[in-house]
Amino acid sequence: MKKFERLRHIRYFTNSLQNLPKQYSSADTNRLTLVHFCIQSLDILGVLPDYSSDVKCCRNVNEDVYLNRDEIVEWIYGLQTLPTIVENFDRSVSPCSKATPQYAGGGFKGSNYLGPTRPAGPSNPYDHSHLAMTYVALCTLIALGDDLSRVNREAILSTLRGLQKDNGSFLALSSNDVGGEYVKEDDDDCDLRFMYTAICIWYILADESPNNKNSSHSADACINIEAATSYILSCVTYEGSLGLTPGREGHGGSTFCGIASLFLMGVLDDVLQRPEQRGWKEDVIRWCVMRQNSLPGTGVDSDSINNGYDGENGNAAGMQGRPNKLEDTCYSYWIGGTLHLLGAAHLLDGWALREYVLKCQSPYGGFGKVVGAMPDLLHSFYSMAWLALSEEGGGCIDDTYQGMIGEQTKTTVSYSDVYAQVAESITQLSRLDCALGMCAKRLSMSKTLASLDP
Repeated sequence: MKKFERLRHIRYFTNSLQNLPKQYSSADTNRLTLVHFCIQSLDILGVLPDYSSDVKCCRNVNEDVYLNRDEIVEWIYGLQTLPTIVENFDRSVSPCSKATPQYAGGGFKGSNYLGPTRPAGPSNPYDHSHLAMTYVALCTLIALGDDLSRVNREAILSTLRGLQKDNGSFLALSSNDVGGEYVKEDDDDCDLRFMYTAICIWYILADESPNNKNSSHSADACINIEAATSYILSCVTYEGSLGLTPGREGHGGSTFCGIASLFLMGVLDDVLQRPEQRGWKEDVIRWCVMRQNSLPGTGVDSDSINNGYDGENGNAAGMQGRPNKLEDTCYSYWIGGTLHLLGAAHLLDGWALREYVLKCQSPYGGFGKVVGAMPDLLHSFYSMAWLALSEEGGGCIDDTYQGMIGEQTKTTVSYSDVYAQVAESITQLSRLDCALGMCAKRLSMSKTLASLDP
């Protein structure tokens, strides 16, 4: 069994926050995403400082991790764009649009490669907010213990409303030039990736309080859930997986984005129980399980079922994103996470998948795309995310709740009752972590602690 090189991974992600190889220069417009990968991975590894006394995550480690939290937070807020008010906003663009005034361009951009945003608005048409960058900005701020008090929620949620099209999909970006006209894009820029990031932003920022239903921050006023659900279902393929857009080939990444979006909108169980969707859950589970693929030459028989994978042979077996493709570490999370949300992760051979992911560990720290590949931040983060989700990679959720059990047993509450509450909370928290891309621990931990208060 391969050893999980925790200290090497800590050094890899810590060093990557300070220096990156020149090959990353082409990703400069998405620098915020690279920071997101590093911060989330360090959070999974349990070495981020405990920034809040109200959140009792495990941070009992001795590693010396250099991380200038305040500097990173200020840099992220420096990427928040200045929105413009839309005077003549076409409400037909978004059927659920209710709030006034309407904004365009609210959110975050990927880096300051074009310079800082000017008070009068960006002078370059490419200097704009983007749904994916807004998502990773919020996730990173949460992991760093920020309370999001400086996030312009009204502008972001208003922009989000305007980005939803009549068919329920979401545009990736909008212009915040004077006049605030929304960018018209092709279907390729309105796929399930941007549906997922939009739903995550909505979930994090929307106010779900029953006393604020009329607020422009309320969940009901932000997106058209019915239209979004219909669009996701239109992407279902004959195999049960989901394509990026209707009619396209099923893919592990888009399948996760669709299932996770339904879960965050709170309609997944309802959709799976609809008569017209009968059998879909079984189809998507089967498609996902069939993506586990043995390394070349390690299967019992290359012509055997399930892509040559024999679960009893004890060999490493990774996940492929589509049929007839090579296994890839990032799909351990995309497809494994999909099964986790559907309550079917136990159908995978977790030991074999863990062995494959650990075979892709680099001696420098981090993980490569395939065995023998150099590490990169994307595959390193999603490998870490899967290992944490499968409770194999040294994640800290279990230790946290074990400490909570110890505290609870000092009270009059019986151990069995507390254990049942904790077990249920771990399951729910784990699914939320999975659906939000592992950024939910700090967002929901205080609520979980409160629910367990006797």
